[in-house]
Amino acid sequence: MPAIHTRTSCLATVLLLSTLASTIPAFAADTVTAGELIVEPPTLRSLGFEWYIEGDDNRNAQVQLHYRPSGESRWREGLPLLRVHNERTLYEPVLDYTAPNMFAGSLFYLDEATDYEARL
Repeated sequence: MPAIHTRTSCLATVLLLSTLASTIPAFAADTVTAGELIVEPPTLRSLGFEWYIEGDDNRNAQVQLHYRPSGESRWREGLPLLRVHNERTLYEPVLDYTAPNMFAGSLFYLDEATDYEARL
């Protein structure tokens, strides 16, 4: 699983330390190809993730999220990433958005100025 190291400071940079797997098997007739993983700019106490994919026509793929402060051995379980694809949000005349094929999620209530590792 890829590990992501980050700090929960607004000025911190996010470093992706490992290369993502290019393909995650689902079912023989339905596979998921991993695309770009975006780690959102951190806030003081949260981190956000967007993982674009291709495939998963039957929408049964899942992504678990685990995290830990850097240097700790025990991984903590975060909420699984939310599977979205083609959901439309319309609020005329301000917003007309269609979600891409992806997973999205966040970690909340993190300690300020602390380095974290995340595993997806």
